[in-house]
Amino acid sequence: MEKRTAKYLIDVGMLVSGILCALTGIIKLPALLTFVDLRGMILPFYQISLVHDGSGVVFVVLIIAHLGYNWRWMAAVTRTLLKRSG
Repeated sequence: MEKRTAKYLIDVGMLVSGILCALTGIIKLPALLTFVDLRGMILPFYQISLVHDGSGVVFVVLIIAHLGYNWRWMAAVTRTLLKRSG
């Protein structure tokens, strides 16, 4: 697979898994359930927790891959910024 394609797929995966993790985390907030008055509603919290946990793990793995693919660029930019400020 071409490096540019792999980086794109990693970024899309980070976007999707990040959104899933954030949304399921918001749904699980006890304060939100009270505020929106969903206390009497039966939500599939087990499945929501599975999606939340799974998407969080996928997100972290993709962040590590993203950092691996962009490590040289990040180091070069950091060196440039440190030279400017110093």
